[in-house]
Amino acid sequence: MENKECPECGGRGIIIKDANTASVCACTGRLKAANLVNASHMTENLREKTFHNFSLGYYSKTQKDPYNEKTHFEIAVKALETCKSFSRECIGGKKPGGLYIFGQVGSGKTHLACSIANELTKGGIEVLFMVVPDYLDEIKHSWEQGSDYKEKEILDSAREVAVLIMDDLGAHSYSEWTKSKIYSVINHRINKSLPTVITSNLEYLEIGNYLDFRISSRITELCKPVIVLVDKNEDIRLQKLIESTQRQMV
Repeated sequence: MENKECPECGGRGIIIKDANTASVCACTGRLKAANLVNASHMTENLREKTFHNFSLGYYSKTQKDPYNEKTHFEIAVKALETCKSFSRECIGGKKPGGLYIFGQVGSGKTHLACSIANELTKGGIEVLFMVVPDYLDEIKHSWEQGSDYKEKEILDSAREVAVLIMDDLGAHSYSEWTKSKIYSVINHRINKSLPTVITSNLEYLEIGNYLDFRISSRITELCKPVIVLVDKNEDIRLQKLIESTQRQMV
């Protein structure tokens, strides 16, 4: 894909200085970065979520997880560092397996997953951000076109991408068909050692109850658990909305 708007190279991708000298135009790198962002399926809102603006201020420094006695703040700090480390390893050419980021609704899971995706695309890594319910609907809609190839193409996009983000693998109603598609993607990525990030409101031990114990087994094999905790009456999304509304009223 050429950048025909570039005044430096005129869309060629190289700048010819003289008969013996040429250099790669800077637009080539910018175009590649733009293509990676578009291919990630990240919406404009999701592209704004980064490690830099992941606020630890929403996590309590007094409330503790009864299982390990760490505060919600300490757990969030650990989650943030784990996600940053995962991103660094991917950019560095390693294959760090995967992360299973879980917590209640509004605890910051998707923000962390988006931060990983945005960091990786910035680092030149191909990413697909896949909202699981929407992805399954996309496969079903492909049937309307009467083509098995379209379904395979959609599945392969998730199976083969360098890094896959599976957002919202939660407590939905899954049919045997949807379970088989999810298993197909996760199993393929394990076999190919392809990094995968999953967000869910389900704890490890709950996955099998909603999905399939084959799937839960594969997820625990593929992914390192990362928990984020907020008080059961708190929702970071709601808090941000309230704060935004209050700023507009001032």
